[in-house]
Amino acid sequence: PNGLMRLDALVRNLALVTHRARPYAEEPVATNLVEFLFRDDDGWFPGSWRDSRVGYGNGRFAMDVNAVWVPKALEATESILRHIRALGLRVPAQTTDAATDTEALDTYRRDPAVLRQATATWRDARRHFAVSFDTSAIRERVQHLMDWQPTHERAYWSRILATDPDATRPMSFIALALDDVGRPIAAANTDPATDLFLGDYTEQIVGGTASPTAVTEMLDVFMRPYPVGLFVQDLGPLVVNDAYASPKVQQQFRDDLYHSPRVVWGREVNLLLLGLARQIEAAYDASGGLRGDPAVMEPYVALLRNALEMTRQAVEASGMRHNELWSYRIDDAGLRPVRYGTSSDIQLWNLTDLAVRYVVHKLPPP
Repeated sequence: PNGLMRLDALVRNLALVTHRARPYAEEPVATNLVEFLFRDDDGWFPGSWRDSRVGYGNGRFAMDVNAVWVPKALEATESILRHIRALGLRVPAQTTDAATDTEALDTYRRDPAVLRQATATWRDARRHFAVSFDTSAIRERVQHLMDWQPTHERAYWSRILATDPDATRPMSFIALALDDVGRPIAAANTDPATDLFLGDYTEQIVGGTASPTAVTEMLDVFMRPYPVGLFVQDLGPLVVNDAYASPKVQQQFRDDLYHSPRVVWGREVNLLLLGLARQIEAAYDASGGLRGDPAVMEPYVALLRNALEMTRQAVEASGMRHNELWSYRIDDAGLRPVRYGTSSDIQLWNLTDLAVRYVVHKLPPP
């Protein structure tokens, strides 16, 4: 309607992406990551999918934005610029809003090698969000979490942990966000499912350029029983576990349950299942045989299939898989899935359940 060419609109977007990404590409320190907008002294405006006030633990730098979406956006920018050149298209000189600095995009257009280096730098941004806890720290944090819970809930989670004596072995995960000064807000979360869905982990493992360790560590927190990890039998993966976060963050999640340890999100379940299925499918050739070194690939694929089946069975048992999100209550009879008060029965993105069923159904047999 305003007469703007589609190519101009596209390049405006590229200019914004490269402008926001350039500071970290040139000086990769945590405080140069892409930040949320400042809201008030209690936190930052959550400009991504966890759009409740405390969705990112009131963090300044979100993990999903910086460790997943910015690297992918730069990869897309490189591809788009390459195709623009191949098509012989000319990008007009004035393509952006005055508020957007085009210097970074101009640099990357002139020298694609600089853009490739920026993308490589951004792929390593996840290191700022990596946290690890040994057995004693896990036990201490989990016990502190359970101490404030009602007696019947504390007793239930204690029984769950007693059935898995290995649950508190050392654990690493990717934190939900970073705080004002770039320190991890150590809340375990389901956002790495997006990375599993978008990433080419299996291709790299088959090609010998990566080991299964990255995927093994990513899935570990999904498969650990809550309150150590995210998994709850007959319910699904909780969207966050704040046992390792500060008391202030824990209290904020108790006050605002929308993206708290009381809920499972269908969006995240579908991303996890599709991501697992995508990585499994990539492990097989056209005849249904495993690719790569069997000594590496067989246990790797078995881990993926186990995680997929655990998640699928838990969500099916909840009876809530079509809901936007769901919660639970614990009484003398145990844990019972319940509707989340403001959830809708079906969101448009919940229909990806059809894609999940299709993709899982066509996986090669074990």
